[in-house]
Amino acid sequence: MLVGVVLSIISLIPLGFQFQLEANRREVSQLELGKTVYYPQQSWGSIEELDGLEVLSEPTLVENEFATTVTYQVINHGRLEGKREVWAKIYSPENKLREGMKIWLELKPKGRNSLIFTFTGTATEFSQSRVELGF
Repeated sequence: MLVGVVLSIISLIPLGFQFQLEANRREVSQLELGKTVYYPQQSWGSIEELDGLEVLSEPTLVENEFATTVTYQVINHGRLEGKREVWAKIYSPENKLREGMKIWLELKPKGRNSLIFTFTGTATEFSQSRVELGF
């Protein structure tokens, strides 16, 4: 009987670790108008507004006859959860604003997170462009 009580108490230890893990997760903050900070592509390694969120700089491009779907992989270091609006500005090689857009980023604490949007030009035009993300 004593062995059963001891084993049941020991089996509760992983539950305590899970509660601690869940306590560290937080809901993602929302974008505030007028306080948007735009990050050039070389600064995507650690987004301070989102607890060190990292956007990997090599996108996956899928071109069709009308547009190009752009997918950036996102690493959620801060273990944030929820949806957040992200703004993007795409500049031509001549440094003229080519396109601006609003993107919804859905963060999950585990697994792969992606930032997906549609660019109205070709994959070649996107590759030659400069991208800034606003958080």
